[in-house]
Amino acid sequence: MKKLIILSDTHKNQKMLRKVFQIEKEYSHIFHLGDNYEDMNNNSDITDNVELIRVPGLYHPGYKDRSIPAILEIEIDNWKFALAHKLEDLLKTTISADIYLYGHTHHFNFNHIDDKYFINPGHLTARRDRDRKASYVVMVINKDNAEIQFKYLDGEVFNKKQINKL
Repeated sequence: MKKLIILSDTHKNQKMLRKVFQIEKEYSHIFHLGDNYEDMNNNSDITDNVELIRVPGLYHPGYKDRSIPAILEIEIDNWKFALAHKLEDLLKTTISADIYLYGHTHHFNFNHIDDKYFINPGHLTARRDRDRKASYVVMVINKDNAEIQFKYLDGEVFNKKQINKL
């Protein structure tokens, strides 16, 4: 069993980013889906002894000049993930994954399309942004399934999903 924390669109808001980690404990991975790539820097108390995986947002120089990959392919316990900031980048890729993670819109989302799962955790920009409350995802993966919880910044679960391994 692995516990993943999935964040996006923190936009330099360290207070909100750190609030997530006051609530969440004993996680093995952090996925940061862009805007701002550097927001996890200088947070060694959060990132020590966990795997930090991140992609740049659209305005990051590394995204623009392609020095940092826009899409990452990660495998954890036989689950394949594709991470990008922008859904359109994922839709253009030939990467085969169990779960596709993206940000950018600031709207949380879960879609199951043609045996592909697409998840957007929302944003941590401000308490409200683009008419949505701040949110993130906690995913617990096991050999046979993935349990997904969409949470508001106070830790309240407002949506749950489960994906069974095919």
